[in-house]
Amino acid sequence: MRVSIQTLGSLGDVMPYISTAQALIAGGAEISLMAPREYAATIAAHGITPAMAPDFSLSAWNAEAGRRGTLSDPISFFRDWSEMVAPYVEDITAHCLMAAEHADIILGNSICAPARVAAEAYGIPYILNAHQPAISPTCEVPCAMMWRPWQGNWLNRAGYVTVGIAQRLMLEALKDQRRALSLRPIPEGGTRWHLGQPLARVTSVSPALMPARPADWHANDQLLPYPSLDLQEAEGLPAALLDFLGDGAPPVHVGLGSFESEAEQDHVAVLLRAIRRAGLRAIVSAGLACLMPADLVEGHFVSGHVPHPALFPLCAGVIHHGGAGTLDTALRAGTPQLILPDRLDQFWHGARLHEIGVSPAHITGRASENEMTERLTQLVSPRMKERAQALAPALRARDGAADLAAFTRAETERFRQNAR
Repeated sequence: MRVSIQTLGSLGDVMPYISTAQALIAGGAEISLMAPREYAATIAAHGITPAMAPDFSLSAWNAEAGRRGTLSDPISFFRDWSEMVAPYVEDITAHCLMAAEHADIILGNSICAPARVAAEAYGIPYILNAHQPAISPTCEVPCAMMWRPWQGNWLNRAGYVTVGIAQRLMLEALKDQRRALSLRPIPEGGTRWHLGQPLARVTSVSPALMPARPADWHANDQLLPYPSLDLQEAEGLPAALLDFLGDGAPPVHVGLGSFESEAEQDHVAVLLRAIRRAGLRAIVSAGLACLMPADLVEGHFVSGHVPHPALFPLCAGVIHHGGAGTLDTALRAGTPQLILPDRLDQFWHGARLHEIGVSPAHITGRASENEMTERLTQLVSPRMKERAQALAPALRARDGAADLAAFTRAETERFRQNAR
């Protein structure tokens, strides 16, 4: 069995597919993983064949998107479509086709719309996958890509409608590529059908955030646990970091993932002052530390890339942007979190973590030093630590990567049987 995994997301999107690829390889499958070119070395380092990457740099794209505000909401995304998306369509589609050649199935992230074109061109099954509730409409759970604090449940469907419009716009942008492959300009059945069969739509989310499948989902909608990274032993951490960890109270970890270069420097500076005011030690990612005056990081540990699954269990708290992978790793480590959301699903993640009791209310860009200090005190409180540790064992017992790998194998066989 040959599986083509295709994503255009950040490292936080790539890592769960690395976990899934490893589970598929363990079951005897041949895997290729197509992602933005920055991640080819990371993919190969995990023993997975990286497909030839398109001429698309996510870091450069994110920098421009941050300047324009492209990802602040779907309306802005539509506004910037002709400059930020359309120029890449032809090249990405060509690379999706190359990556999927000879594959039996494509597992594609929801932001990699050309992956579906490749599946149709080769007549093979396709799984549409997202790491937040976004692709399967429901009244029960907000659309994470659209959620904001003022939103009530009555707006849930409207959020999914907006994302559906974005998916339709992506289909419109691919009309020329589809015609060149002798495909219908717009696929019949939208996101409900694929080559005359139900299109598998899989939402992979931590059970702590979304514990049950919505009752109003269609039969082709599936809920699986997030494809987590395995927790690791601390011995793999750098010696200097281990020394810092052993030299005092457990620190908080501060990092914003792939978006650190776009971080609001004044906002992060206020956070670091609040950390000092709260009497906490911190491990600060090098990407943030280089943006700060030296006196704000003095006494803290400045860290390059280290494996979060090994580090987070040793921390008093994890302060981050609200990415799905970071929050899942912290949940499984039993470590409380504090979210500094900036865009899209990060706001919903922060709200859900607060609702389940493992995070203070998320920090907005207008938060004062006093407000941040208060949130930090809540973050490291015994009550929040107890709640986080109580949830962790059940989450560690789930294996979302193995579940998604098993579903991929089953979907391949189901599609073959129904096509006969």
